[in-house]
Amino acid sequence: MRIGLIIYSLSGHTWKVAEALRDCLAAAGHEVTLARVEVTGIASRATEDAPLKTLPSVEGYDAVVFGTPVRGGTIPSPMRRYLEQLPALQGMKVALLTTHFFRPDWGSQQVVTALQDACEAKGAAICGAADVKWSGFGRGRKIKAAVEKLCQLF
Repeated sequence: MRIGLIIYSLSGHTWKVAEALRDCLAAAGHEVTLARVEVTGIASRATEDAPLKTLPSVEGYDAVVFGTPVRGGTIPSPMRRYLEQLPALQGMKVALLTTHFFRPDWGSQQVVTALQDACEAKGAAICGAADVKWSGFGRGRKIKAAVEKLCQLF
């Protein structure tokens, strides 16, 4: 299966999880491409509203994983704008990945719901989601659990 991992990551946390997911999916025999959603200029919270520098295509994939951090209980502007400009995702298998600092009910769950709604509005078939709480002990275990959960979807 051809799988695209399309990731927005400001701090590198979401990217780190996506790299582990890429490795897991590749080990399972999938053809995986890791692509970054980026803004122009120096990446910072202050520049998140800058024009998008990269617009990874979803064409040619059998499935896509969209990954993003949680920003104040919302989808960060670059990922939201990227999703808005996407063409139809009719019938495409889509999974979601979020990274966050607080409890899931303090923003991550809302972001997953918003991502799901945005993708389904374009015709995607959501097959699952995983999140990684970045704070606290056991980060490696949390990353491994999220990666395994997503990897099993494909």
